[in-house]
Amino acid sequence: MRLLCGKRWSALGSVITMSVVLQACATVPPHPVEPKPNPVIDQSAKVRDLRKQIRERDERIQELELRLEALKLIDQDSRQQKTLLKPPTTLQPLE
Repeated sequence: MRLLCGKRWSALGSVITMSVVLQACATVPPHPVEPKPNPVIDQSAKVRDLRKQIRERDERIQELELRLEALKLIDQDSRQQKTLLKPPTTLQPLE
């Protein structure tokens, strides 16, 4: 009888030990993180600023595209002038 009682206590101790070990292995829920307070920013002012920057950028792009087209025309004209100014390679005598 005493042996049986000792085995029960041993089994009970094993069960308790196992439950403690399993609880220790369980995932701990993360601590709630309080959001940092964001300073109040006027979003409409930011949007206005960004739109202004985009408009200025677009105007600059348009200006550069116009300059590029003008340079292309100048280059094309100069190439045409070179071909017109070249004398023929063989001159025929006047008769």
